[in-house]
Amino acid sequence: MYLDSLPSVIDVFNEIISNLSDYEIHLMAVVSVLVVLIHGVLILFIMACFNEIHQRYSGSKTKALDTLFYFTVVLLILFSHLIDIFVWTYAMVAVNVFPGVIKTFYFAGEMYTNLDHNDPLYKLGPEFRMLPILISFSGLFAVAISGAALYSLLISTFAGPPKK
Repeated sequence: MYLDSLPSVIDVFNEIISNLSDYEIHLMAVVSVLVVLIHGVLILFIMACFNEIHQRYSGSKTKALDTLFYFTVVLLILFSHLIDIFVWTYAMVAVNVFPGVIKTFYFAGEMYTNLDHNDPLYKLGPEFRMLPILISFSGLFAVAISGAALYSLLISTFAGPPKK
């Protein structure tokens, strides 16, 4: 039977863990967690500032001001994603994943946005095979956090009062 030929879950898990024994990849795993945490805190700060401004200046005649504030928040969130990519770049430069900063920055951006990993320019050593997964997951979570914040902001700012 097919299921009998599968290895045990514990064996698969142990093999993966034993393959991730390098110091550099442990450091990158910590960076992945830090990127998501920093991004989450930045988004919370941006949203708290916007909510404070919105409560102070909201009224029936402030839709233009609300629109300006909304697009300012969009730009701040875009900037927070660039900060995330910079953090990844800096961490990878520290452990010499690639020979140059620009190449490292492009790699971080491509992995963070999940655009490509098969580019022949980016040949990773065996100790960094897990790196694209870590960067991509941090990018996915950061985009999810940002998307949820922007959706919430859009609804709270531009939707009319709830219908009864």
